[in-house]
Amino acid sequence: MMHPAREIAGARRTYRGGLTNPDRWATWTPRSGDILVTTPPKNGTTWTQAMLAMLVHGGTQLPNTVSVLSPWVDSNIGTAEDVTAALAVQNGRRVLKTHTPADGFPIWEGVTVVAVYRHPLDMFFSHRKHMANMKDVADDHPMLLPLSASLRAFVEGTVDPDDFERETLASYALHYQQTVLSGRLPDLKLFHYADMIRGPRRAVQGLALAAGIDAAPAVIDAVTDATSFGAMKANAATYAPGGGTGIWKNEAAFFDAGTSGKWEGQLSREDLDLYADRFAALIPDRAARHWLENGTG
Repeated sequence: MMHPAREIAGARRTYRGGLTNPDRWATWTPRSGDILVTTPPKNGTTWTQAMLAMLVHGGTQLPNTVSVLSPWVDSNIGTAEDVTAALAVQNGRRVLKTHTPADGFPIWEGVTVVAVYRHPLDMFFSHRKHMANMKDVADDHPMLLPLSASLRAFVEGTVDPDDFERETLASYALHYQQTVLSGRLPDLKLFHYADMIRGPRRAVQGLALAAGIDAAPAVIDAVTDATSFGAMKANAATYAPGGGTGIWKNEAAFFDAGTSGKWEGQLSREDLDLYADRFAALIPDRAARHWLENGTG
């Protein structure tokens, strides 16, 4: 039987957005053994959730879609009652997601927190495809502007805790600072998207180890195959956030490319210099910037 997790530190800051609603943390009563995935948007969140959900359930046959089993807990997606019910009916360990930095949620003893990051420019390009694929988005959204103008909005934008879903390099850096550099999560399990792409089976093994799941090699192999880019794209209704609800023009297009380096050759020297200068100002540590852009290599 899973026991309630004890809260050992409260949230230090409140983040809100078009979907982000801190009041919705109340839909989840954490249990010892639960897993919380925290990433900036478009940093491999859904992929990581799918891997962990399968590991928790001991195989690739999930009892529901990933977005129902593993809700974006502090969002207004779905009703609070439905999210609470979907979490309560799961008897074992559960996987949840948030895009909120670690200073925006409590720390619970026994809850494993997994963070994933990717090259900020890959995130930026993925955001552009993401917004173009959404049905309900303003035509003048910064991510839909011509490339250079969109990049400038992303690079020069600031952080607004009351509009935290506005995609900026500053909000990405803040997420990393408050989740990784702050030391708030001494047992944080940290992954990089590029490393996961370079070694997907190794990524599944690493997530199992991080979550304390003793998965047999056959299960690791099965999860690796089931969470390949092609497999998830072919079963987009199961894996895409909000699958089957009509929020996407094309659910399969949510899984755009599953690669790193998609920005290479797409930006001018001026664009790249603008990005590099701003990123260095936001994350002064050269080693940290190198890891955020490249992973361990």
